[in-house]
Amino acid sequence: MTEAIRPAIPPKKILLATDLSGRGDRALDRATELALHWDAELTVVHALEGEGLDLPEYQGLPSWRQPPDPASVVERQIRQDIRGPCPRLRIVVEEGPAASVILETAEREGADLIVLGLGRQRPLGAGGIGRTIDELFRRSPVSVLVVKRRPNGPYSHLLVGTDFTPEARRGLEVAGRFFPEATIAVMHAYEMPYRGVMLDTQLGRDFGDLETSTLREFLAAADLSEAQRARIFPLIEHGPPEVMLSSYVMERSADLTVIGAYERSKLFHVVVVGKGPRIVETVPSDVLVIRAERPPK
Repeated sequence: MTEAIRPAIPPKKILLATDLSGRGDRALDRATELALHWDAELTVVHALEGEGLDLPEYQGLPSWRQPPDPASVVERQIRQDIRGPCPRLRIVVEEGPAASVILETAEREGADLIVLGLGRQRPLGAGGIGRTIDELFRRSPVSVLVVKRRPNGPYSHLLVGTDFTPEARRGLEVAGRFFPEATIAVMHAYEMPYRGVMLDTQLGRDFGDLETSTLREFLAAADLSEAQRARIFPLIEHGPPEVMLSSYVMERSADLTVIGAYERSKLFHVVVVGKGPRIVETVPSDVLVIRAERPPK
């Protein structure tokens, strides 16, 4: 995808990458729901990673007993798995590594959003979340939605993580335009140095006031409607971002966690592609990583 072409907001071309697993059906259901809601095209892509069909020789047998073409089998299963209408559907089945097939298809089709599902306990084949999704997060020119839960209506309660960067603000703005009717909790989570000593001191209170003031300024600078501002709840939490975000989702039942980040940012590294527990793996909700626009070189 060329830099001159910006992804549509909300998306008009959605790319769903599927491994055909049962849990992957949740992503298929969510992608079709979003496509209908946004009146968007939906392209479903599946990568044949040397999986082939282990079948015996069929020489001399009737045509209906001949070994099926793997791509035809995949397409038939996808169409059977779709529940409800999906009038603007395309299916792409190609051989190659999952990440490469997905990214090449996204560029060729001009996708505005990539949707993935967590299946086989690890998404999209043997590489799983440790390789395929990391590669997509790093290389995708568009935002990536990871679906974990079975859809139960539109997203209505968003949790947006922020580190006060322009990329995080862009994530908040895009999420607001994707889901204009949703309630949005905006959380800044940080680990206070010497928290046990500072928390009840004047210095600790001053530090907390500074963080609160910075969050207010961050929200004031965001391009949001007055109706959206009325549905925003700012939060300052002391603790690791991946822990605080995950705890909020579990306790307050947010159905989508949003991270707006460029790969240079600390928040992106900590909760998306860094080592150790990451929000994309541990948070119970679906996760949307908004791809911020790169600054001109």
